[in-house]
Amino acid sequence: PPLPRPRPPGAEEELEEEDDDEGHCGAAPAPPRRGGLSGVGSVVDHGRVVRPGIVHRLDRGTSGLLVVAKDDHAHQHLMRQFAERRTRRRYVALVHGCPDPPEGTVRAGIARDRLDRTRMAVVSDAEVDGGRGKHAITHYKLLRRLAHASVVEFVLETGRTHQVRVHAAHLGLPLLGDATYGGAPLPAAGPRSADRVERFRTLFSRTLLRPALHARSLGFTHPYTGKPLDFSCRPHSDMVAAWAALAACADEGKDSGWLCEGCGEDGWG
Repeated sequence: PPLPRPRPPGAEEELEEEDDDEGHCGAAPAPPRRGGLSGVGSVVDHGRVVRPGIVHRLDRGTSGLLVVAKDDHAHQHLMRQFAERRTRRRYVALVHGCPDPPEGTVRAGIARDRLDRTRMAVVSDAEVDGGRGKHAITHYKLLRRLAHASVVEFVLETGRTHQVRVHAAHLGLPLLGDATYGGAPLPAAGPRSADRVERFRTLFSRTLLRPALHARSLGFTHPYTGKPLDFSCRPHSDMVAAWAALAACADEGKDSGWLCEGCGEDGWG
């Protein structure tokens, strides 16, 4: 499916006060709708339900899986699963640099950036305990690498706004194409030779027009049957093309290939 139209760097909308861990949206409840599509927790704009049935959300430009409820029972049941951290969410991203160690966990609180309301920022435990921000936990694993870029899987325990992007940048691994957190328009890892600068400028203006983040898999319990459900989704073609473009350049280093069994069987080629 087509991606949302990209916005120019610095034009990201002001953040809404919402986290997946708290159910969807702090806005006023929406009025009931005909046809059974849930309005609980949806956004209301001048009496019109804008996002009925939405249980959680993806950052602007993120591709991949999103669950939508068809009725109020399903909506409330699914929101409770997100709030109680019983869902299973895996993301894959292209990042500048390579994680060291190749696998680990980030435990770092996240709050709105004091200087820029379109950004979130890592804050200390003391600040979170004092009421600024919320605790956030992300697990990461290196899947594939070049000399100065890699494919990394992120698994969320919490669902904070921009969580993967903020924690990746905190590790020194901003997402390719993510101008908000230092991942565009210049290479954030490796030398900044004239050739590489031009290569990345071209990549971010022609091939990858968004942060390179994909919601790869989503698991939850069916709200009526109680059956565990797990879904997966192939990465969008722009991420595949961006990786291929970098891997084809000798000065970006040798492509390691997939570093764990089965992780390249979902459309990367």
